[in-house]
Formats: sequence, structure tokens, C-alpha cells
Amino acid sequence: MATSVTFTVDELPDCTVVHAAGDIDAGNRDELAEAITRGRRRGKPLILDFSAVTFLDSSGLHVLLNAHARAARGERDFHLAALHPRVARLFRITGVLHLLQVHAGVEQARTAAVTSGQHMVES
Repeated sequence: MATSVTFTVDELPDCTVVHAAGDIDAGNRDELAEAITRGRRRGKPLILDFSAVTFLDSSGLHVLLNAHARAARGERDFHLAALHPRVARLFRITGVLHLLQVHAGVEQARTAAVTSGQHMVES
């Protein structure tokens, strides 16, 4: 039985925010990957708002780690915002929390994304 997830994209002047809602698992991980790809098309920092994601399995985590790896190669800055406690627990248990740029909320992620983007331009 496939679980339900929805993605909406807000294109802001300084970043793109993808809002996810629902459970992310093997049945819909491709939808997550596509939402990340759509969000990156603008060429601005990408923020994933996970405030309404109550479950994430290892396949969804794999998609996020791939997005992180692409960001590390310079494709676009990538931030996560507002993790549900169950999702944050998965990140801690698997030891990836320190790898990802995770913020308490979208505004904190937006500030970090804009600040890091300015540093990249200045370098």
C-alpha cells in the first residue's frame, strides 16, 4: 500500500522552498527526488520544508543524501527545515544529522542559504 505525500514549490527571490507533507517511503521516493530536481531548476539555494513530514524511511533518506552529495559538488546549496521529531531521530540514529544542513524552521534555513550564497559569491 503506497503512502501519500504532496510537494508544493515556492519560488522566492533568493531561494526555492519545497514544502513536503505526508510520509516518504520506497513507494514515493521518486516523487521526492523529482521535487528536489524541480526546486533546483531555478539555480537558487534549495530548502526542503519537512515540517509536515511525519515519516521518512531509508529510501527517502537515500534521496536526501544524494541531494546533499550533489550540493557538495557545487550544484546548489541544499538545506532542510523543521524536521519532525521522528525524522530527526532517524537522522541521529543513522549518523547523518551532522552531514546535512538542518535548521529549526524555514526562515532560519533561508537566512543560512542566503548567507552561504553570499560567501560563495565573495570567494
